[in-house]
Amino acid sequence: MKAPAQLKQQLKKKWQSHFFHKAWLEQYLLQSGKEEVSTHTLFPYSLTLSKITDKQMLHQFNEVTDWIEQLTLFQVRNSQYFNLTWQALNFRSLGKQKIPTAITFANIECLARFLGYWQQWQNFIAKVLVTNTQFPLLLPWLQHKPNELLQHVDVWSKILLVCHHFVANPKPDCYLRELSVKGIDTKFIGLHKGILKKLLDQLLSSDVINADISKLTDHGFEKRFGLKFPQPRIRFRVLDQSMIADLGGFSDLEVTVDEFAKLNLLCDKVYITENKTNGLAFPQVNNAIVIFGLGYGINALKNIAWLKQCRLYYWGDIDTHGFAILAQARSYFPKIHSFLMDEATLLACKEFWGQEPADKRHPSKHLVQLTKAEQTLYQQLKNEHFQERLRLEQERIPFEYWQQRLY
Repeated sequence: MKAPAQLKQQLKKKWQSHFFHKAWLEQYLLQSGKEEVSTHTLFPYSLTLSKITDKQMLHQFNEVTDWIEQLTLFQVRNSQYFNLTWQALNFRSLGKQKIPTAITFANIECLARFLGYWQQWQNFIAKVLVTNTQFPLLLPWLQHKPNELLQHVDVWSKILLVCHHFVANPKPDCYLRELSVKGIDTKFIGLHKGILKKLLDQLLSSDVINADISKLTDHGFEKRFGLKFPQPRIRFRVLDQSMIADLGGFSDLEVTVDEFAKLNLLCDKVYITENKTNGLAFPQVNNAIVIFGLGYGINALKNIAWLKQCRLYYWGDIDTHGFAILAQARSYFPKIHSFLMDEATLLACKEFWGQEPADKRHPSKHLVQLTKAEQTLYQQLKNEHFQERLRLEQERIPFEYWQQRLY
């Protein structure tokens, strides 16, 4: 026997599951978008109450009568919203008794007002009608996803304005900042990429959507819908004086990924190092360049075709994350070599050992892209074979040692 407060909570849970929103939308679609939607399939809506048994009437009579009194008082206080449905039932112990069996709401307004959701419901219906006027294609989707409208109800009109712009200008080939939507600032679009992606997927034809991009991370919205986006930048130094003339006399450059892909430098060796200072101090090497400062952003290089024709070296810290980035790089460039990431370097630089922060250690137990020797050292680091959370940062390796290993 649920108390009145519990019954109200049960109804709220039903409402918050969007059961009534979905039912209304289903009926709205069946009636071809008429504003006055019949809800006869749902209302009067009844919440069935607990069935009283002979055993309860015999052994819990006082509790049953108290429950009936509570419900009766509850109905009196809320008579404008619902009625109690009563039924005469026969009990073996007490004969015929009149028992409440359901709470009944005549219409959606009564239910919504009772639960405190009437304003929300009116806003929802108003936005559905506007959506149907502007984009009827969205209604079948909304019927299954009413929560998407409810979560954005206060900005729904603006969201539809943005949708209009993309429908009229698919694949705009400009930055978000350049979009001109009357009454909408571009920061608004950036903050609502999630819902916009879902709606545009319904509204735009497949030939103007990049189906290969499904996530929003890494400028996924821009890539999916044909917008420009800030590209990762590649900073590199030319290590051979004879190559500098081919680059207009510049030896230290930073360019976009697309620009870097077009360079197709005629070099034999490419060094990739995490540390910026190491990149700046890297000594001269014939027919070579050094790329630096990427860290896990090394994935920006994965589609640079001409790099695959070079002899590649990766130099990271000797710690769990250094080897994780090496493994990532090797997943793009299977022939890449590690540089100064071996046991000999580690032991030669013992006086410069430090500790990797406990909360920063890489979680993987095994990195399949590592060579046998690299895997062995990685496992030794993971198992704290040399010392607790051992780390040798690349910038701590003496410059003389580093030079000797280059030649």
